[in-house]
Formats: sequence, C-alpha cells, structure tokens
Amino acid sequence: MTETSAPRDRVVAAASRLFATRGFAATSIADVAEASGLLKGNLAYYFKTKQDLLEAVVEARAKALWDELVAPAQPGEDARATVGRLLDHVRASADELAQYGCPVGGLATELGKTDDALHTNAAGLLLKLEAYLFEAFAQTMQKKDAERAAEHLLARLQGAAVVAQARRDPAVVHRQIDDALTWLDTVLPSARRRRRA
Repeated sequence: MTETSAPRDRVVAAASRLFATRGFAATSIADVAEASGLLKGNLAYYFKTKQDLLEAVVEARAKALWDELVAPAQPGEDARATVGRLLDHVRASADELAQYGCPVGGLATELGKTDDALHTNAAGLLLKLEAYLFEAFAQTMQKKDAERAAEHLLARLQGAAVVAQARRDPAVVHRQIDDALTWLDTVLPSARRRRRA
C-alpha cells in the first residue's frame, strides 16, 4: 500500500463499516472523516461527494468478494465448487450478518426507498452475485432453470441474513447454509454422487 493510497483506503474501510452498522443516510461525511482519522476537509481530497464514497465502498466490497470467489477458481471446476465458495463466505460472515444484516443487501434496500441512482450502484453487487451463481448453474442446467436456481439461492441467503439479524442469531445462517447444501444435492445430482462416494 502506497502512502498516497493508505488514507484513501482508511476512508473507504471506515465508510464501509459505518454504512453497514448505521446505514447510509445516518452516516455523515464528518462521521467518516472522524472514523478514518482525517479532517473533513482532507477527506474531500479523496471523495468530493457522499455518492463518490458509496461507489468506492461498493467497488471495494466487490473486489474483496471477487478475490475470494473468482480468483481461486480452477479451470473446469464443477458448479458445486463454484457455488460452495459463496456458501463458505456467507457461513464465515454469520456473526456479522446476525449483528448488522447483509451490508450490501441493506444498502440496496435502504437506497431503493430514496434514490434510484444510488440504489442501482448498491444493488449492482447483488446482481453480480446472481450472475456468478447463474454461470455456475448454467454448466449443468438449461438457461431458465439456471436463472431460477441462482435467484432461489440468492434470495435464500438474503432472507437468512434478514432473519438472523432480526433474531440476532447466527445459527439461522448456518442452518440455511446446511439446507442450501442439501438443496444443491437435488439440483446438481453429479455433485451428490461425488459427495457420498
């Protein structure tokens, strides 16, 4: 990390944390500046508007997630491995989801009520995840079936985050991941045979 990028990265990390824990509307530029150890005027050097900051937060979350999901992919890997990485990621995030809900889903929901342009930005990562799942399922399913499977699984994961947060119970996430793995056995029969072999 270069000296120039370090303060910017601190700002993005602070904003990401505050947007997830307080919400976008309840977080001011001054809050982000304070949390990142910068003066408000200095923060403006990196981000002119709160929308610029939101875009940077979504981009950083997307990059981190894509590094975790796409970078480890092996040529010719099966759909189960591809989908499994996302399920592993969600399982590892269970405590955070139970405390604050899904940071991306929460932003998309909040901004969808007030600002179409910002909503599109925040919802983009969820739609990329749906496309990621679709590509995995499309290896073994017809297009329409793959679309439904991707939608089903993403909706299940988002629902798990909402219920876990409502109950403050990460076990909800773990149960839903376990059920999703059982469901995968029904839609990816070759994966079931390998798992039981």
